[in-house]
Amino acid sequence: MILMIVTTLGFVISLGIVGILLHYFTNKALNLEDAKSIDPIPNDEVTESGD
Repeated sequence: MILMIVTTLGFVISLGIVGILLHYFTNKALNLEDAKSIDPIPNDEVTESGD
């Protein structure tokens, strides 16, 4: 019984570490601030001047 608990906890901890690393490196690669400066959100001039 102890072996099953230790194995399960080790597996859950390993999955958590892999998930955290995947999340960290994915966010670092996407670099959301850089994406906004390269391709800014365009203003919709049609709705602004339609009044």
